[in-house]
Amino acid sequence: NRWTVDLLEINPSDRVIEIGCGPGVGLGYCLERAKEGQVLGADHSRTMLDQARIRNAEASVGGRLDLQLGSFDDQPDTVGLFDKAYSANVIQFLPDRAAAFNKIYALLKPNGISATTYMPRGKNPSRAQSLSMAEDVKRHMKAAGFVTIRVEELPMSPAPAICVIGKHP
Repeated sequence: NRWTVDLLEINPSDRVIEIGCGPGVGLGYCLERAKEGQVLGADHSRTMLDQARIRNAEASVGGRLDLQLGSFDDQPDTVGLFDKAYSANVIQFLPDRAAAFNKIYALLKPNGISATTYMPRGKNPSRAQSLSMAEDVKRHMKAAGFVTIRVEELPMSPAPAICVIGKHP
C-alpha cells in the first residue's frame, strides 16, 4: 500500500479515492500526504469500512475522510472529482475491467493519475502472472483514454507486485 501511494505523488491539497480500501491502511498513507485534501475509501465490506474508520478516526471525525459502502460499480458516476485514484489487489475481482477503467478515467480531473497494483495470489504465483496482469491493465487503461502509461515492479517473494500508472490528459 505504501509503495502504491508513494508512486501517486500525492500533493497536500489532492482529492484521492482508494477503490477497495479494505481496513484503511492505504487511506492512512494518503491522509499523511493530502493534509489539506480529502480522501475517499470505497469498499463492499462494512467490516472493512468499520476498521478503516477506527484506524483513521481523527481524519474521519474531521471530515477529511469519507467512507462509502458498496462495490465499485455502485459508486456514483461523478465526473472530474479526484486528482488521484488507486487500488491494490482489487483489479482481479472486478468483473468488467473495461468499464472499471472508463469509470476511473471519468472520476479523474485532467492531469489526474491512476495507479493499479496487483500481486498474484494462489498456488505457484509467478512474475509471469504479474506481468500478464500488467499488460491487461495497460490495454484497458489505454482504451479508456489514459496516457503516459508505465509499469513499476516491486520485487517480492514469490512473485513481484506490479503497479500500472496512467495519466488523464
